[in-house]
Amino acid sequence: MTDDLQGTLVAALLLWSLASLGSTAIGLYARPNEFWRSFWLMSGIWGLIDGLIAWFGLVGQHQGPAQLLPILRFNTGLDVIYMVVALILMTRAKSLARGFGLAVLVQGLFLFFFDGFFWWSCGQATS
Repeated sequence: MTDDLQGTLVAALLLWSLASLGSTAIGLYARPNEFWRSFWLMSGIWGLIDGLIAWFGLVGQHQGPAQLLPILRFNTGLDVIYMVVALILMTRAKSLARGFGLAVLVQGLFLFFFDGFFWWSCGQATS
């Protein structure tokens, strides 16, 4: 994996983006209640953002593990913030906020383990 860590990272993020967008299309097509509509809408927004980040990773400058390490550390910290905000949203009375909260929690949990795994991988590659 250390030969092209950035390529593996980008491919994995792109697959997650496509899975998010595909499941959003199916979820919204089912015409669920407000909670699930907000969940799928937020999941789709995150899918688009993840896809854009992956696209910039594809067309941008190649970065080795030493350059990726601080980015992944920072992102892992952001992931914790996403999960805290998600938990706050999930305590709200409105189903719209709770649906958004669940979607952000799913995204935050995925990204926490995703960024953490690649942080660990970069650490292994640089040592």
